[in-house]
Amino acid sequence: MKTIKTYALALLTAFLVSISVQAQTKLPATAKLADDNGRQQIYLNVESAPNEEDMGGVTSVWLYDKQQRSAKRLLTSNSMAEGAWDRMANHQAASVMLDKIAAADRARFVVGESKIIVEGCPDARNIYSYLIDLEQNTACQLPSNSGLVGFCGEDENYIVMSSYRYHPDPEVGGRFPVLSVYDTNGKFVKELEVR
Repeated sequence: MKTIKTYALALLTAFLVSISVQAQTKLPATAKLADDNGRQQIYLNVESAPNEEDMGGVTSVWLYDKQQRSAKRLLTSNSMAEGAWDRMANHQAASVMLDKIAAADRARFVVGESKIIVEGCPDARNIYSYLIDLEQNTACQLPSNSGLVGFCGEDENYIVMSSYRYHPDPEVGGRFPVLSVYDTNGKFVKELEVR
């Protein structure tokens, strides 16, 4: 009798786990492909569109494994999240929780890494850029306010970001562009100012 109860409990547990996994691995029909690295794809799904009260809207980011034919939700943007600008001294990225990603308008795989860059504009002015490690399930915000330019280096192992800054001379005034280079861990390498 004890064996039958144990077996029935094991079957029930397996059934509940399979239902839970199915619920988590169903890619929304409205999700749009953002990037494809051959093995995996990133999808963005607009949960609620931006509006006057919520300029960033809410978007979920999904990772689809082509071989396993399964999807998982990586994160859902949080329009109430603040940028980590005050913690990004000396060009260094600042760690953030996945539930503190302010916006997700686009996403790209980092070449040769199990990482992605998610970007969004929650304040109708600055682009917030996040480097997300898919294996560690961690994220950091890169100190850039104009977004990803691309990748460079022999193995495309550097991330090039764009920003704007205000000219320090009030006689000249205005904004000027800055290109910043980071390694694939988000560590600052160098920058180029164009003014």
